[in-house]
Amino acid sequence: MFGLIAAAYALLSDADVRRAQRRRPGSQFVASTVHGMGHVLNRHLRRMSERFEECDAFDAETLWSLRRRLAELADPELIAIYPHGDGRSPRRVNGTAAQRPADATLHAVQRDGLCHEVVLALVHHLAEETRASLLASGGGSALPLLPTRHHEEHHEEHHEEGGEEEGTAAAAEGERSRVFSEYRSQVSCQQCHTGAVAAAWRDATLPPPLPVDPVQPGRERLRSCDYQAITPNTMDDKEDSLPVRLPGRAGPRERERRHAQPGGGSYAPMHATLYLGWSRGAARQRYDFRSGKGARTASQIYLQSGAQQRRNESGAMVTVVPAKGECVCDTAIAGNMHIDSFAADALAPLHSPPCRRDELSPIDDPSAPNRTVLADHWLKWAFHFLVDADPASPSLGLPLRLYGHLGVRQIFSNWRVGDPTKEKPDVWRVPAGCKVLAEACKEFVGSTEAAF
Repeated sequence: MFGLIAAAYALLSDADVRRAQRRRPGSQFVASTVHGMGHVLNRHLRRMSERFEECDAFDAETLWSLRRRLAELADPELIAIYPHGDGRSPRRVNGTAAQRPADATLHAVQRDGLCHEVVLALVHHLAEETRASLLASGGGSALPLLPTRHHEEHHEEHHEEGGEEEGTAAAAEGERSRVFSEYRSQVSCQQCHTGAVAAAWRDATLPPPLPVDPVQPGRERLRSCDYQAITPNTMDDKEDSLPVRLPGRAGPRERERRHAQPGGGSYAPMHATLYLGWSRGAARQRYDFRSGKGARTASQIYLQSGAQQRRNESGAMVTVVPAKGECVCDTAIAGNMHIDSFAADALAPLHSPPCRRDELSPIDDPSAPNRTVLADHWLKWAFHFLVDADPASPSLGLPLRLYGHLGVRQIFSNWRVGDPTKEKPDVWRVPAGCKVLAEACKEFVGSTEAAF
């Protein structure tokens, strides 16, 4: 039960009216996918109150009760401001609870839809004063966060003809259609909170959202060059294994993930200098590979213009092998590391909270032979980053380790912050005569650094 129920509707504030009149939310409340939208808005909800809990912790009956109580507190003057067809307008709340589906696989669909509806009512149907009183009331009930998954309806084929089996299949299909129809009418947040993202908040490398994996929900969040293969790869699971043992210093902000120690197999070490640069809306990344401490053996340059980011294109990848006189430009396999990948602002849409904080003993790092590093563990798609979290460290906020699928490990050291073109003027320039294999290359080939 709510600890406080307003006896009369609170007066609408100027902020209430301005929010209701503004259809498009501010950039800090927008993400480019439904999955990202849930994470973005949930951070704002947690900032409002400590009473918010994961949607999975609620049952449909509790959520229906919350929805009906919020409908009683809804301000009719506020709702009247919303234009017809606006996704924020309330749905009609009946006097009886929604029917629980007989098919257990539909329970999560029904629950997630109700979580969306409860959050919508709390944020958009209550006057600011009423909402603040409700959240501040002592002993109040928990409130749901938004789900970060999206459900897609899949129709099953039935080949039985006549008899009881056909009737049962038809009833099950009818129930599925009813639940998903209700769900689609509840999930209206993405009408305004997803889509084109302002440049300052853009992450151009996000792929299109994938449907929830029916066997292992959560697997669809993983993305690497081979993670979207039809046949799952060995060790690909929703628990995200990490090939290093770390003593935890602080608990996870998200659910704990399982640690694993894969055995067997090895890779020859590769050494490279990594350059990163962002200016005039373009994202750039370059590897200069070398054998040990010897001469450069190859280079890879990743170039992504602002226009390509806005089109959600990964840009161009230039591969240069000096010893063979080879240079090829093709479509990049992925976008570039974003300048805000490890931003300090926990409310930034591109920020994914560290899974946990760890003490990291140096691994093959001659620049810090006996130093134990305090690092935050981040998950970016299927890549695990350990980011320097020591306030006294010169590399604070910069990656120290990267762990990926199939045993990939990268060790970063000797970071220097500055303009790479001061040391290497042609660092982003595509060599003359480079073979062009993709349309994405054409705006970079033959251009000077300033041209893009």
